[in-house]
Amino acid sequence: MPKKYIFSQHVLDVFAKNDTTLEEVRKLMSDLYNGELSEGMTRREAEDNLRTFTREFFGLTKDSSRRDRKRAYEEYGRQYFDVIEEISDFVVTTGFRDQEWFNALTNYRNIKEGDENLFTNNAMDTILAVGTMGKRHHDTILQRLPQGKSYSVETDLYSAAVGADIDRYVIGQENFTELIDAISKAFVEMVQTLILGQLETAYTKLPVQTGFVDSGSISIANRKKFNKIAENVSKANDNAPVIIMGTSSALQELDNLIPVNWISASQKEQVASTGRLGNYGPYQLVEIPQKFARNDVTKDLYDDTKLYFFAQGDNKLVDFVDYGEVLIDEVTERGEANGRIDDIMKYEAQREFGASVRLGRYFGMWTITED
Repeated sequence: MPKKYIFSQHVLDVFAKNDTTLEEVRKLMSDLYNGELSEGMTRREAEDNLRTFTREFFGLTKDSSRRDRKRAYEEYGRQYFDVIEEISDFVVTTGFRDQEWFNALTNYRNIKEGDENLFTNNAMDTILAVGTMGKRHHDTILQRLPQGKSYSVETDLYSAAVGADIDRYVIGQENFTELIDAISKAFVEMVQTLILGQLETAYTKLPVQTGFVDSGSISIANRKKFNKIAENVSKANDNAPVIIMGTSSALQELDNLIPVNWISASQKEQVASTGRLGNYGPYQLVEIPQKFARNDVTKDLYDDTKLYFFAQGDNKLVDFVDYGEVLIDEVTERGEANGRIDDIMKYEAQREFGASVRLGRYFGMWTITED
């Protein structure tokens, strides 16, 4: 059943004044974000029209004071969020699916689109364990899962502060695309940290590490041992194709394994355009986007010394459940967890999701060290 929206008379008057409807405003938002504007309309015109509508929605002007904006958000914020939540849903979902590393690792279920929170283990009952990752804890809860057995993924509600982004948009410091991107990128980063944080320690659960876990410099001297890990991961997974995953800095080290006189013309083009190889022999290379730790540009979030070997196929290593709806809400009390920190209400975008790592498939890891 379609969601019913209850707007105040003031908001209804804004729609009438602009001779538009909720559906038309949402279409403009979507077209603007996707760069698919109507013929004859420029991006600047679309941005100006949408910002004017937003200010009128809140009863504000470009010169409204901080106090005026605070009161307007309190009065009309919930109704405005009803307008933008749907486009946020689409952008966040697309943000997940556009990540190469996410697609390579993850069995994705979107509950809003009708998928079930149910996964079936197709691997043999040899080493399988399920590691459940939630917001309330980052420990791995292990359980045996026999072949053919189904299970559900535990989920939690995650939130990202967006109040400052909304305020910057209203006063003209950000455009609409930047506002929606702020919501999307926050959740994509959360998911990346949630999944990759577990993979850094998941190798310790492998019952056999010899031939799957090793370390050393990425050099011709260690090339045979490195190649053996990729070969073993493939053999342990019914000879499935293997991808090698790591940050850009880690993947660049693989250049050392291919003598210059062996490198192909296409590989030279890859290095020239991306700074690294796109493939190492028969193995596809997938980059983990590196980020700084929150509020600390001196520290990377992900380990540049780790390279992972994963088998490709339908029975991927990570099961991910996304409830597919962004809810924007306000935190109104000082002193609450993540509570208000100034006189502008702090708004949070919330979305429910969860992930589990299944160790039913052998994978490999190489830790890069100096000679």
